[in-house]
Amino acid sequence: MSYDTNRPKTVDATQRELDRTADKAHDTVDRVNDKAHSAVDSVSDKTQQFASDAKDTAQHVASKAQDLGAQAVDKAQDLGAQAVDKAQDLGAQAVDRADAATTTIGGKMSDAAQTIRDNAPTSGPVANAAVSAADTLEQAGNYLQTQDLSDIRADLEGIIRRHPVESLLVGLGFGYLLARSMRR
Repeated sequence: MSYDTNRPKTVDATQRELDRTADKAHDTVDRVNDKAHSAVDSVSDKTQQFASDAKDTAQHVASKAQDLGAQAVDKAQDLGAQAVDKAQDLGAQAVDRADAATTTIGGKMSDAAQTIRDNAPTSGPVANAAVSAADTLEQAGNYLQTQDLSDIRADLEGIIRRHPVESLLVGLGFGYLLARSMRR
């Protein structure tokens, strides 16, 4: 009989061989299981890192957008404030020019009153009419020289409130004369 090295010598030896093979299989399964868990953990960690990076990037982009929006609002408010300031300055300049113009017109009216007095006859009905016209012109000139536009407007509103019908008739007459002068 020949000796077979692979042939188990006894039942105990076969059992030991089976136990060793089973242990090796268990070790292999445990190693594969550990590697699978390690791979899953690695993928999970990388996924969490990617999600965290994406969240950080989204928050950064949102913050940037919010900053840019705030800057745009600030710029618009600054431009609006500049426009308001410019309009107020232009309005103040226009009021100053109008006040200067009324003062100038008042001075010219006073000068015209003095010219009427100088050139009018000294007696008679024409002299009385000239003196009356010169006095009225001089009063109007003095009024325009001493009052500013807001005072003139307030006085005009008071006259219109006290005499509404007469004011309406004067306005119609003035409009008629203005329309006739524009047609020519």
